[in-house]
Amino acid sequence: MSHDLPTAQIDAEDGLAPPVSSDGSKDKEKGLDQRQSAASFQEQENSPTEQPEQLKRHLQGRHVQMIAIGGAIGAGLFVGAGSALSAGGPASLLISFIIVGIMMYLMMQALTELAVLYPVNGAFYTYIVRFIDPSWGFAIGAEYAFQWLCLLPFEITAAGITISFWRDDINIGVWIAVFLVTVSLIQLFGVRGYGEG
Repeated sequence: MSHDLPTAQIDAEDGLAPPVSSDGSKDKEKGLDQRQSAASFQEQENSPTEQPEQLKRHLQGRHVQMIAIGGAIGAGLFVGAGSALSAGGPASLLISFIIVGIMMYLMMQALTELAVLYPVNGAFYTYIVRFIDPSWGFAIGAEYAFQWLCLLPFEITAAGITISFWRDDINIGVWIAVFLVTVSLIQLFGVRGYGEG
């Protein structure tokens, strides 16, 4: 199994490849903020005249915070937590939220470290392709796409159920159609539209 790991010299002190300036000379004084990803090292070695595609950073801090809040307070909390609360009580629900929250926090910290050290275009499964195996990464990517194909209809239906609580005179299919059109329109405006939506 072959991996595209960097072929540059590795620093003994931190185990990372030293920063490389545009003229190819090593520049240790610039620190971690100037380090390039392992993928950039490989691309520079293969074609020194081509620059790797840079990430577009159109999301601001407020966008990221609202996406995080929206992800934490999702349809599962409004629609699914009620039955768990009535079956297990508040203590079991709180304990399970704490356990799952700790696991998610640790997983996101690990993913954040990878994203900071190796900023690449693509979803998280690109790290699996790079560090484990391409076939494993393909399987995770396909599973992630399938998960969203199942999750999006659930989220839209849950939003329709939530609105139907106040407006039961309108068929839930109308609300599902409205939310589906809204989500589809947001996708047409790219990252900035998603952040503002």
